[in-house]
Amino acid sequence: MKRVMAMVAVFGLTALATAYVGMAPLASSVNSPAVRNVLVMLDRTAAGAIAIGGRGTAIIACLVLGIVLILLVALNIGEGKAERVAAKTPASVGGHDPGPVWRPEPMSQDDRIANLRRRAAGLPAEASHKKPAPRPVALIRKPRERDRDWFDDLSWLGGLPRLGTTAWPCDTSGTPLPFAAQIDLAELAAACPESPLPQTGSLAFFLGTGAVVAVPEGHSEFAEAPGNLPPAYDEGGHPFPAQPGRLSRHFFPFWPVQPVAIDLPETLRTPHGEPWQYEANEKMAEQIERHARPRDTLFTAHEDTGLWWHGVNHLADQLHAAFDASGRPVALKRDSVGHAQEALAAIENEGLEADPRLEEAKEDLARKQADLAAIEAQRNGLPDMLAAIEQFIAGRDPWEPLTSDECAIVDEFLTELHANYADVVRHNVPSSVTDLAALSLRTMVTDTTEAVAALPDDQLARINREFRMPTRHPHLMFGPGSSHNPAAHAGRGDILLLQLAYDDMIEWRWGEMGLFQFWISEDDAAAGRWDRARLSFDET
Repeated sequence: MKRVMAMVAVFGLTALATAYVGMAPLASSVNSPAVRNVLVMLDRTAAGAIAIGGRGTAIIACLVLGIVLILLVALNIGEGKAERVAAKTPASVGGHDPGPVWRPEPMSQDDRIANLRRRAAGLPAEASHKKPAPRPVALIRKPRERDRDWFDDLSWLGGLPRLGTTAWPCDTSGTPLPFAAQIDLAELAAACPESPLPQTGSLAFFLGTGAVVAVPEGHSEFAEAPGNLPPAYDEGGHPFPAQPGRLSRHFFPFWPVQPVAIDLPETLRTPHGEPWQYEANEKMAEQIERHARPRDTLFTAHEDTGLWWHGVNHLADQLHAAFDASGRPVALKRDSVGHAQEALAAIENEGLEADPRLEEAKEDLARKQADLAAIEAQRNGLPDMLAAIEQFIAGRDPWEPLTSDECAIVDEFLTELHANYADVVRHNVPSSVTDLAALSLRTMVTDTTEAVAALPDDQLARINREFRMPTRHPHLMFGPGSSHNPAAHAGRGDILLLQLAYDDMIEWRWGEMGLFQFWISEDDAAAGRWDRARLSFDET
């Protein structure tokens, strides 16, 4: 009788546990504080069971456990259990101690939380044995040192690639792609041993339609830029394609980087979407700050920084570019006058007396004719300004500083240009001497040893201290990335090969301060199918 009562009790408890797992959580639906406290503990237990394999699996586990307990009660496994086991041992297993029994490792707390978050986001739970996602790796620009030739560094942004015998990639029309970065895979693996990428050679990244090129291990010279390589950016800060009439550059400034692994929790290493994205960004920023100061402003020169002849040479180049492009605004003004003349003629042909439109059309034509005359006068006068500045810079060393009197002349020259030649130079000519100084400082810190030698100590220290990080988001490999829309990659097992952020120090002025991101699937990365990498752009 006691055995039957015990079986009924076990069955009842099993049924209650199974039903609770099926309906949990229930604590929020109860008003009594005492009962709610008990239900909160039960809810947490049920959530832990559900997190391991899902609600259905947890229900089945409860039922199986109940059946096993009922069978044990039915077989009268109680006080005499130890004696019966001991009595059976010599006959069943030859009197030897039982061998080790394999049991699956329990899921860690991080894994359980990760599965709960994935299920809440509508994604499948990950198996407990899945290889952990790699830690994000921030690519932090190295400090510039006067006595070190950093052009031998292994990983860098901008400049030219080292491709060995590999061809420079082109788009489908045969146009070479702009080069962005090259990362040494051994250097990456040293920083992040769990890297899913090969541990020898390097990867070179190109923009445009996007390309990732695997470069075998071994030293090679910097590749020679193809003759038909289009401009990567122009001096007005516009990325490819360069704006018409702008002085353009065919590759970005060179700056070596140091890979630094970020100890982001496992639960935040893959794209999930909001709000996990913000949490991941905050935790990455906290750790990166230990290595380099973050910033949210663009680089500018102080008013007392001074000026170098490099900046005045740049101004002369920009004036040449403005003059070469000035035919277009003049042509547009001329077309506007033609349209106004046609509109006036049409009204006059109607022959209406006291037509109010007639006077308005005449005024419009006169205004546009005045605008045309003004811009033609500006274009005709620009060669004299060019001749004056060419004479001013003749024979000057680009990295020699100007005297205060010479700086005053440049300031007056800029004032004259913007006051009387604005229609033909406004998109090319910097607005102030400090803008020219900032350009020279950015160039000095990324250029040759001769250039960096001219960089004042205080400015070099300032740049190394405050401007080694991009403006808002980090340059990054692996992890969830910094995009505000990571849902496209969530649950797909994609690897963030490389994230390139807005970075004015190397003239990466992406539109809307956005991000370029190279993504690839785990299978394609493992097989080295780099041609399947995808390049996306996200406006942040």
